[in-house]
Amino acid sequence: MPTQDASDAQLAHRFRSRALLFSRPRQVDMALLLRVGDAPLLVRIRDGRVMTADAPGAPLPSCDVSLRATAAAWSRFWQAVPDAGWHDIFALSKRGELSIEGNLQPLMAHLQFVKDLLATGREVQA
Repeated sequence: MPTQDASDAQLAHRFRSRALLFSRPRQVDMALLLRVGDAPLLVRIRDGRVMTADAPGAPLPSCDVSLRATAAAWSRFWQAVPDAGWHDIFALSKRGELSIEGNLQPLMAHLQFVKDLLATGREVQA
């Protein structure tokens, strides 16, 4: 199991390093809890800019919405060109690979922003 945890942490770290550079000129203020297997990241967004993306300090962090999937599911989602059915958070949810919990209003109100943010974790195409 240690290799799985390492994989979770590595994927979360890759997403974190890219997400911290993400910014869009929008009025988006939300806290998004992203769970990559056993590695949680609390992404705080203010005025369309990712302010922090860190492991939460509390076991039950306060957030607006939570997206949870295994490292294997995120890995397929974050391919440079994901396969059909692995390309979108709703496709992952329909497959039973991703759970969406919390207040859906900020997610749906800023859906394209969230999708663009999550896409920063994609591998760079060669």
